[in-house]
Amino acid sequence: MIIKKRQLLLATLIIALSAAVFVNWYYTRPEIESAGVNAAVTTTQPQVQEGANLGDARYVISGDATLEDAVAQAQANEYFASAKLRRQTAHDEAAESLNDVIKDSSSSSETVAEATRMLGELAQAISLESDIENLITAKVGCENLVILNGGNAEIVVENGSVDDVSVIKIKEIAVEQTGYSVDKISITEMNY
Repeated sequence: MIIKKRQLLLATLIIALSAAVFVNWYYTRPEIESAGVNAAVTTTQPQVQEGANLGDARYVISGDATLEDAVAQAQANEYFASAKLRRQTAHDEAAESLNDVIKDSSSSSETVAEATRMLGELAQAISLESDIENLITAKVGCENLVILNGGNAEIVVENGSVDDVSVIKIKEIAVEQTGYSVDKISITEMNY
């Protein structure tokens, strides 16, 4: 009796495993898509990417957006990333030059004091630029770049994000953070 129960259990497991293999094969056949999986999805571009790996990033376009919108957004993101990198590089080079003057034993005390003051101003400008960018992103919701230079604030915002309300919010943020007058703050909408 024990042998028959084991044989029955083994036969049941083999049938269940065979059914699972068949179902897996049926739904993953490359030549035919199953009727229930992609019935509601219609696309104009192929979904399979050659050489793609699991976890690779790719752009997803909503039903309202066009390919041109996605390309423009990608260009804007690339511009802001490269501009922030260039700004950071310029800040780093300036700080390095000032530190070299401070550490140079042949520098006069007035030169060291001036370099120390300028290094403090640079650190404050870097902090202000970052704070203003974060506040603009939080309150207006747009990608932006802030450049503080010689008592002026240049603010570049992404295309389509400037209207009367956002201009007021951006200028209010810049005035509160920097103490500059409104005429020293310029807002430029990026064209792409």
